[in-house]
Amino acid sequence: MKEFTNTTVSFDTLPEFESVPFKPLNKHYLNVVYISNAMVSVLLATGLTLLIVFNETVRENVILWVTLLVVLIVLLFWLSNISFRKKGYALREKDVLFRKGILSTTTTAIPFNRIQHVALHEGVFSRMYQLSELQVYTAGGSSSDLHIPGLPREEAERIKSFLLNQIEMLEENTAPAEEAVVPVEIPEAIQPTENDEQETDTDTEIKN
Repeated sequence: MKEFTNTTVSFDTLPEFESVPFKPLNKHYLNVVYISNAMVSVLLATGLTLLIVFNETVRENVILWVTLLVVLIVLLFWLSNISFRKKGYALREKDVLFRKGILSTTTTAIPFNRIQHVALHEGVFSRMYQLSELQVYTAGGSSSDLHIPGLPREEAERIKSFLLNQIEMLEENTAPAEEAVVPVEIPEAIQPTENDEQETDTDTEIKN
């Protein structure tokens, strides 16, 4: 049996996320984001136009509302660009990493032994650029799931196959061993002793 130990871990030996080489998303994914933002901008502009036509208060301050709309659209595209540049992913021997953020950066690590299912998703605009989104589902529910967008289709397929192979290997290594069947000896019938035979004869004579 392996001896139990609980020694102190040196913080200098801990791995650092900063040292992990994150791979950026495909550059064409930024076009997908811009197309989505353009559709949102059209909807906002349409709504403002309707307000200008049917609302007198908005019509009186049309310059102000148009300025706010333009600022909002510019801010939307600017933040989307920052978010795209901060996103990145990496594969290690034991887990998969994904980095994202806008003002701050968040790095999520999903160990292979927590992954339950892996799938690929292609949106309408992503399909135009042959891009896929890798979806990693864990035992912790939707809050701990991992979605990595903007991956080339072939690369996403390779990552999916790699993760599924890792899951299969872990399941084989952690499968419980079959319990050994221990033979149970059935005791032989107890033979009556001489004392038992004498007591039986005495009981018979008394009954008679």
